[in-house]
Amino acid sequence: MIDENCGWGGGSGGASGAKPLGKGGATGVTYGPTLPGMGWNLKRNEVAFTGTMTENARRDFPSTNGTLSPPPGRPNWAGRGDLPLIYLGWGQRDFASDPLPRHVDPGTNYFVLLRGSVGMVSDEGVRTLRAPAALVIEPGFPFGIRQNATKPVEILVWVWRGRPEVPELRSTNEGFSLLPLTHSPLDFLAQVHVQCRKEVSLADASVPATLAALRTLMEVELLRASRATPAAGDIRWALTQSWLGKNLALRATVPALCDYLGMAPSTLSRFFLDQAGTTPGKYFRQLKLDEARRLIEQDGWQVKAAAHHLGYKHANDLSRALRTLGETDAPPPSVRA
Repeated sequence: MIDENCGWGGGSGGASGAKPLGKGGATGVTYGPTLPGMGWNLKRNEVAFTGTMTENARRDFPSTNGTLSPPPGRPNWAGRGDLPLIYLGWGQRDFASDPLPRHVDPGTNYFVLLRGSVGMVSDEGVRTLRAPAALVIEPGFPFGIRQNATKPVEILVWVWRGRPEVPELRSTNEGFSLLPLTHSPLDFLAQVHVQCRKEVSLADASVPATLAALRTLMEVELLRASRATPAAGDIRWALTQSWLGKNLALRATVPALCDYLGMAPSTLSRFFLDQAGTTPGKYFRQLKLDEARRLIEQDGWQVKAAAHHLGYKHANDLSRALRTLGETDAPPPSVRA
């Protein structure tokens, strides 16, 4: 199923000798860089494909028949032939001034649109794509990118050799996948891109293996960001409850829980509001009171013993808390004056 609200971005300069593509014919295209900012030209083998392009798309966005020349100054990295990674692109693009002509690529393109909206041109016409989203285009699929108005567009781009490593990202029949990235922040994906740029700057024999691992990590992160994962939140909440149950005697609970979950205090507060509708402190105090009541009423503990076991400074603190919240009608005999 194609999601028309997904977003995608790449970039390019103009192409020479462009002409419409006939149905099912071989293009005989001389390919150059397929993305914005590529600093080299590369001729590729002749590619044939079938498919019917709408007349409007064919007229407004013909297929390329020449080397693509990207606009200057775009941040990018162009790979060498012995690496699994062909290209990296990042930063802002302007597809209104410099559209990416319709073309066919031999590698798999992973485009992450962080900001803005663009139009993807394919045999079916022009599809509007909105951030945050990703487009995964497999080798041999004809596509282009354009923009109706000059507005900020920000992207991350990878081009890898071969089809996607993660099976869920492989298209069954369309040749591309559109992924709305609305279910998790994209900070980690951006970090993976930065790490790829660091790796390609190295010259040791481990770079191909490291890049292969980063590709798998990138693909998995794309899947996670594109899927609703309530189960993941449930698992983290279950871990939180288990940790709290084992640490009821702690007094500085929030800092310790932040360390355990790897969350900032503000993130922890939002997490508790989403999961329990209250703050971490209130939730923890109620857990302690519930456990205190169980120990006193079911197990026959004295209030003083329960208070000491649960980290209260004084037995009266627990008795007062139980009374305030209506957990008992009166203080147990052991703490009466």
